[in-house]
Amino acid sequence: METPVHKQLMKVYRLLEVKRVKESLDVLGDLVKETHSSDLIDGLYNLEMTYKSLLRYTVEGFSDPERQQVYNHLLVDIYNIADRIVDELRNKTGQGWLFDARRYLKSKSEEELTGMMDDYLKATDEYLVAYTVDSEIPLSYELEKSQDRLFEMVAALPGFARSRQQQVQDVFFGEEFFWPWQSVMVSALTLNLLTTFRQENLDLLFQLCEHPHKQVKLRAFTGLLFVLYEYDTRLSITPGMKEKISRLNELFPVETIQSILIQIIRTRETEKLTKKMHEEILPEVARIQPNLRKKLDLDNLLNDALSEDKNPDWEDVFSDSPELMNKLEELSHMQMEGADLFMSTFKMLKHFSFFNDLHHWFLPFFYPNPIVKDALKNETGPLNNAQMLQSMADSGVMCNSDKYSLVMSIPQMPGMQKEMMGKMFGSELEAMREIQQSDELVDPGKKELFISNQYIQDLYRFFKLHPQKSSFDDPFNWEMAFHKKWFLSLLTPGQNTALKLGEYLFGKNYFREAIGIYEQEAEKEMPERQILQKLAYCYQQNDYYEKALHYYLQADLYGDSQVWNLKKIALCYRYLKNPEKALEYYKAAEQIKPDDLHTQVSVGHCLLELKRFDEALQYYFKVEYLAPDNHKVWRPIAWCSLVEGKLDQALKYGKKPIEEHPTQHDFMNMGHINWCRGDRKSALEWYLKSVKHQEWSLKEFVQAFVEDRPILMKHGVDPEDIPIMLDQLRYYLVD
Repeated sequence: METPVHKQLMKVYRLLEVKRVKESLDVLGDLVKETHSSDLIDGLYNLEMTYKSLLRYTVEGFSDPERQQVYNHLLVDIYNIADRIVDELRNKTGQGWLFDARRYLKSKSEEELTGMMDDYLKATDEYLVAYTVDSEIPLSYELEKSQDRLFEMVAALPGFARSRQQQVQDVFFGEEFFWPWQSVMVSALTLNLLTTFRQENLDLLFQLCEHPHKQVKLRAFTGLLFVLYEYDTRLSITPGMKEKISRLNELFPVETIQSILIQIIRTRETEKLTKKMHEEILPEVARIQPNLRKKLDLDNLLNDALSEDKNPDWEDVFSDSPELMNKLEELSHMQMEGADLFMSTFKMLKHFSFFNDLHHWFLPFFYPNPIVKDALKNETGPLNNAQMLQSMADSGVMCNSDKYSLVMSIPQMPGMQKEMMGKMFGSELEAMREIQQSDELVDPGKKELFISNQYIQDLYRFFKLHPQKSSFDDPFNWEMAFHKKWFLSLLTPGQNTALKLGEYLFGKNYFREAIGIYEQEAEKEMPERQILQKLAYCYQQNDYYEKALHYYLQADLYGDSQVWNLKKIALCYRYLKNPEKALEYYKAAEQIKPDDLHTQVSVGHCLLELKRFDEALQYYFKVEYLAPDNHKVWRPIAWCSLVEGKLDQALKYGKKPIEEHPTQHDFMNMGHINWCRGDRKSALEWYLKSVKHQEWSLKEFVQAFVEDRPILMKHGVDPEDIPIMLDQLRYYLVD
């Protein structure tokens, strides 16, 4: 949540990140006065005195082999006191659920807070005894109330675990504890850490990554990734943190870690990115002579089958990890980029009273389920079928939050709709469940990916849709540049995970996000040609043509020249308005692949831009010969013929587009051709058709006409007749 105080905290973090310690202490010095807390004021003063002593000893030349360790420890202490100063200020003025909860909890005595945990554990124990007899027994009022209070305590109170180690262990690890509520409390812990850093809370989240239940374990790890991302800089100087992070790669397979990182990136883009159509090469033609380009319809001269985009020679970087790619492709197919498939459908179904309790947004959908039983207590149709509900619980298709939305909406559906939906939905779920179970037998790791993907979507919905979302800092608004983070290499040692993330982003056309990763790879001593090409391509897609050209040229130094790379170099030169240099590279590509249609078209376009019309004609005729079905080549042939004075040829080719899908430019060109042939009356008729075209106005017509004056005059049109022709045209339009 962005507030003036939070902005100051972020400023302190940025200053500490670049080791501008004095400036960070100055900012904190101003803030700490507003707290009126003698403990915080004294604590900050002592840290500053310690830092001054360290500076003095260093400047005076005292040798201390542990100086760096002392320095890092001091930085960690400054981070910690900054957290506490800002917490104190935000607790006074912060608005929303989080700070209301904090103020309420801070008004309680330590005994009362401990009592909340005890009440919860007692109510849970009583419920579980009854649950072993009847798995659908309704939750007691005492249990629901204690759940709500404990979630509030764990999510909002930074020091909730202090002096309560045994209760914390019982809440999160108790053998008799029901795993869905443990999962919920993991989410509360994650919310706590995303709001305020506390070392003891982070240590607990690390411990939960070793939880015996897979659901709890994966939720803890997924939440931990967000927390590590947020506090990466301070963690890199925190004693013992390297070992804790390295331990994670012993607990989770590398494919699982990489997949969850990709799931986070993918889901974050749910509402921001739309699908991009792959561009043809000619719509990328340099924006030179725009009217001429429209007139000749150069952008569409190549049909879809002849378009060029990504290099067909690039290898799939996932080839050395097919199991990862297969899992991601399957999830991507099922979920259409994470939450895209169901976010829009279910975001309107979060108004049920069930979602008034914040912790319900994080509750796993399990079966048998007392909440589901209560919601469907009056239902007798196929949507209240035990097998279907079990299939829903097992299914990885929808996230938990959406499953509850669906269940809560069933009582409000018309009877016929329930019947129809029940039959269709039930059979589909069962079929998908069988496929999923079969896949999990072959690859048990897929189950983990379903769990993490669903949880990420639950988090996404909470941060995007909950009425109190403004109380929290939304992690899905972060840059998510994992490749910049210190902890990434520790998670997957010996694996180039950053490149995997880059390849995913590139494959999904998130070119701007992929640039940073490829730049890291390109800075290596011997970068691969594909990396240089992909980096260049990313820059090209973001209109940075000079940078794109730099990397395409660098890639061209690796071994034999590739036709694709040569043509990309040429294209960048065209964008940079250097058609002569572009022609040089297109010609080089032509030498390697003489009959490549795309190259022939591109050479023709360069020659056209260089006003070498007769040479351009030769290439356009070759295109017509190689691709007789490509009728769009008629326009540049007609135009070049007109400019060169080959008027019979120009007339022949100028008529051809008229018979199919004529544009306003086709009509104007026919007017020019007829006038140059001496037929003014026909010229006027064609001009009238042009100016009356639905996509043009008289003003646009006149602007284009004036551009073509030199060509008309070159072929015998009296310049004095041009204004007369235009005025005659205006009179016809009035009449």
